[in-house]
Amino acid sequence: MIYSDNCCCCVELKCGCILIAIVEVLIRGLDRFFVDRDSLLGLLSLVVSGIYVICCIFLLLGAVLGLRYFLLPYLSVSCLRFLILVAEGVFVATEGIMSEYLVFDVLQSLLGLYFWLVVYSYYDRLKDA
Repeated sequence: MIYSDNCCCCVELKCGCILIAIVEVLIRGLDRFFVDRDSLLGLLSLVVSGIYVICCIFLLLGAVLGLRYFLLPYLSVSCLRFLILVAEGVFVATEGIMSEYLVFDVLQSLLGLYFWLVVYSYYDRLKDA
């Protein structure tokens, strides 16, 4: 398994997890301004973002308090989100709809994968403590 010793090469994992939780809450908070609330897909996106924000709050509490099992909701939802973004990207690419959403999804996927790696590394480090 690949592990990370630091977040962004210089920040310790605990601080990295706290920063990740804050950044993710801010990003998901911005989602609500760009979503069409009148469609079913837009409403579903808001619900998923809400669940993701709750998991990020658990991540924040788990990192601050050093509680290992509080990191699990974020790890599971983040992994599921990564898989959905990859599936959406493959669907958009095969349909020939090249748009800014595909670039945004690829960037989100890569950033989400790195965030997952940092949180998992901290989760594994708490096992030893």
